[in-house]
Amino acid sequence: YALQFVGGPYRAGGNDPHTGVDCSGFVRYVMQHGAGISMNRSSGSQATQGHAVNSSQMQPGDLLFYSGGSGINHVAMYIGDGKIVHASTYATGIKISKWNYRNPVKIVSMF
Repeated sequence: YALQFVGGPYRAGGNDPHTGVDCSGFVRYVMQHGAGISMNRSSGSQATQGHAVNSSQMQPGDLLFYSGGSGINHVAMYIGDGKIVHASTYATGIKISKWNYRNPVKIVSMF
């Protein structure tokens, strides 16, 4: 479900991948509309939902949280094959990256 939005625009505070989303807005939209799971709005509060798993247990749909040094500041969704989909930056928008392009500080399963 999430992959249909690759190439879509990034927008700080955005909640709809058709008009622009930030990382947590993207995850919230995909989980709500693709899986019927309600998510908190910010990446930091999303990290308190679900249950933690380690990288060897990751399954597609799991959420990876990244820190900028002062706490969690980014969230992405695992899509399998060592890759994530995420709303990255204004320049790149929604894109696919390697799961460990940054070192995740927490991995969570919502299922």
